[in-house]
Amino acid sequence: MTVLAVMIGAAVLLILAGRFYSRFLARNVGEDLTRPTPAVQKADGRDYIPTPTPVVFAHHFASIAGAGPILGPVIAIVYGWVPALLWVVFGGIFIGGVHDYLATYVATREGGTSIATIARRMLGKDAFVALTVFLIIMLALVCAAFLNASAIALTSMLPFERLGLSADQTLFRVVGQVGRRKVVIGGIASMSVVCITAVAPLIGYLYLKRKVAVWKCSLLAIAICAISITTGLFHPVALRPGVWKLLLSGYVLLAAGVPVWIFLQSRDFINVHILYVGMAAMLVTLIVAGLRGAAVAGGIPPVNVGEGNAALGFIWPMMFITIACGAVSGFHSLCAGGTTCKQLTSELAARRIGYNAMLLESFLAVCVIAMMIVGAVKLNYLLDVHPGYLAKAYPDFYGGLGLAKLPGANWVLGFAMAVGNAGRLAFGVPVAVGALAGMILLEGFLVTTLDTAIRLTRYLIEEVWRTFFGQYDVFASPVAAKEPQEGSGAEPTPAAAGGIPAAPDTAQAVPAPAFPTATSGAFRWVLKLMRQYWVNSALAVGLMLAFALTGGQKALWGIFATSNQLLAAMVLALVSLWLLRRKRRLLFAFIPGAAMLVTTSTNLVLMLVKFLKAPSGNATLLTADIVIIIITAYLIVAGIRAVSSHLRGNETRPAAQ
Repeated sequence: MTVLAVMIGAAVLLILAGRFYSRFLARNVGEDLTRPTPAVQKADGRDYIPTPTPVVFAHHFASIAGAGPILGPVIAIVYGWVPALLWVVFGGIFIGGVHDYLATYVATREGGTSIATIARRMLGKDAFVALTVFLIIMLALVCAAFLNASAIALTSMLPFERLGLSADQTLFRVVGQVGRRKVVIGGIASMSVVCITAVAPLIGYLYLKRKVAVWKCSLLAIAICAISITTGLFHPVALRPGVWKLLLSGYVLLAAGVPVWIFLQSRDFINVHILYVGMAAMLVTLIVAGLRGAAVAGGIPPVNVGEGNAALGFIWPMMFITIACGAVSGFHSLCAGGTTCKQLTSELAARRIGYNAMLLESFLAVCVIAMMIVGAVKLNYLLDVHPGYLAKAYPDFYGGLGLAKLPGANWVLGFAMAVGNAGRLAFGVPVAVGALAGMILLEGFLVTTLDTAIRLTRYLIEEVWRTFFGQYDVFASPVAAKEPQEGSGAEPTPAAAGGIPAAPDTAQAVPAPAFPTATSGAFRWVLKLMRQYWVNSALAVGLMLAFALTGGQKALWGIFATSNQLLAAMVLALVSLWLLRRKRRLLFAFIPGAAMLVTTSTNLVLMLVKFLKAPSGNATLLTADIVIIIITAYLIVAGIRAVSSHLRGNETRPAAQ
């Protein structure tokens, strides 16, 4: 019954926080239910669209719910499930939920603009450029971490003997000789990804262009998901991880340049059905397993700090960094300032969507932790030739305890096997069935995050060029290589659109000069290239590959999660300054922001020391770490100056809001 107690206790705390603590926040930030929102004031049928709160909630949650709340807990459970559970629940309530709500609220109050644009207004152009460069690096690290995880997921195989399959089964493809046979699990997920991507433009055409009813498109999407998985069972794809990295890079390069509805919105619309069905199935599995009193001998212990410190690093700051999206995520602020703030019908919706969506993501992380409690095996005894989860996740550490040489860390398989074991304990189905379900669920999260983050990176690169070269005629000209758009009618952003508007909302942050400077020759051609969305998409993909091909999985996750949490700290600090200028209470934002700033800064320094020990092997990540440290230091100084200027009364006071 442990798993039921964990889930019920966490659910009660999260529900109480959503009901009471969110109201406390609303009173202190000045929530006004009568104040018209940007969606109402600027309604244009394209970007600013008043939308019912449940629809926006589905869109926002699908945007923020990436692979982070799954992989983060899976990695950090090496410290034991109790520390991971406490951080997910209380971090989500007091840090993540506060960050998401206030990011959504302030973006709404500031006219439906992005966090980067708000930083420009409050801190100036230089701080805006520094923050934008930081965001580009952070998103490139996000993409690199998830690209590597995707390649592992799409090529994973599991030992036949561990999956509870009969010798004459024909459902799964088996390779290898007797005694060393492996089941091609990843190849099934690979074919599913290929099928869903191939038919995504059709769904986009029907849903957004032909205005076919949503329920009809949903039924078609469910059928597509079922057919793609069935096709994968009979025709699994067998490619090497390196090949998959290149293929996925080619896909996101294409997806980042074509109109947003062709792949990103439509593919996410299909994938969101796997997300919801998978979450529901995971919840039912856990409830049934809990009612049956499922417990695994030798499973993940409640507290395992000693071994966790040795395997991953000291619990502080490592655990608080590793479990990123399940407790707090700076990436969510990009979604909040992207399309979410442009669709709200009231400031109450900002709270219900921003705060509660984060709590739901925290509960997803709780379910993952519960799944690991039920389904993961710690070591399965040293004599077992198929070691358990922690040995697979941390082969360097557990290999030193007497195990044979193990392959590289595979957190994806660790989660898939936990789902498979839980399914067997709950329903008596073969482990392979649950493992396949877990793999497909996780892979859907991974690829969805990839194409979303690459497009965001492209937008930010374009904004940097506009900031530095906006005075020249090429950038001031209305005729430029804008993202191709088809049609001009109202096109509401569907659920799971990744938080991405049809065009960057920061495009108006740098107004075109009245008399732009004329250019000619090679310089003009360079500027024209910089305006091409394909060029900027290629730059985004190039940055992703540079990190993915030169950084190990463990190191990549560490620096990605650190930069992600650091962005959350920056946003909370920016919101604190915003509240200070309006003479409102701010400790509920400032204290969590300061705590995350100290935590992430400490980890940046620890990673710097580690990378400097082998600089040639970590050159790319070392460079990223140094740049992030410099940008962080500059933004801290800029923030202190802004606070000092406010206290001295030397700044222009904002209009009453």
